[in-house]
Amino acid sequence: MITIRGIVIPIDWDEEGNIVAIAVSTHDEEEYLICGQDKGEELRTHIREEVEISGVLRKEKGKKTIIVIDYSSKKV
Repeated sequence: MITIRGIVIPIDWDEEGNIVAIAVSTHDEEEYLICGQDKGEELRTHIREEVEISGVLRKEKGKKTIIVIDYSSKKV
């Protein structure tokens, strides 16, 4: 379990311009892909907001992925 803090950013879109994947960009320029389950899906409503996330870290295909257990948001 880890806790990270950063800004929610979109990282992939479909053909119609809808966001299909998001990540958190931390202050030390690390990027964590958000796994799209429950709490992870809720973060789509927090694009460009600062969040603090607690979750399980995994490495998939050389990228850091976090399964969100809990989060809090602070508008920037």
